[in-house]
Amino acid sequence: MKLKLLTYYTEYQHNDKIIILFQQTLFTSIILLSIAYRCEKEPIVNPAKDIIGKWDWIYTFYTMPLSDSNPLTPEYLGIREILVFNPDHSWYKTLNNIKVDSGTFLTGHGHYTPYPGAGTFIYDSISYYQNGIPIYGGVDYYNIYHDTLHFTPYYGAKFSSYTLPNNGAKYWKKLIE
Repeated sequence: MKLKLLTYYTEYQHNDKIIILFQQTLFTSIILLSIAYRCEKEPIVNPAKDIIGKWDWIYTFYTMPLSDSNPLTPEYLGIREILVFNPDHSWYKTLNNIKVDSGTFLTGHGHYTPYPGAGTFIYDSISYYQNGIPIYGGVDYYNIYHDTLHFTPYYGAKFSSYTLPNNGAKYWKKLIE
């Protein structure tokens, strides 16, 4: 009788192991299938704000050196600066209706936290190219507030940028055509 009970007990343990193995295999299969299903490639979306259009320079504020002419304005300098970004990713800049710079551009989006506990800066950026080659130092960091484009290298934790080689902030108003 003891041998018969031991045989039933051993068979029960064996069946129990099979059930547990089946459950583990089923659980693992479900997890793998759900991961495979969720790993579908989604299109990459560039969350950078759209800069397409014609922008009229309204003023520049330099952090250093401070002077009586700060901020600089078109009226003070006697120039009109226009920056144009086209849908085909070409751009150009004019000073008093004379083209002074041009090329192609790409926009990007980023963020950084300068030190633990600090707020996180979120920014968009423009990378400038001429003849398909990146321009040395050719990046501007920007944000758009309503119809005003605000360039400042500080968004990207930099001291200078392409349109602000020294420092500060530059503001542009969108022209309605």
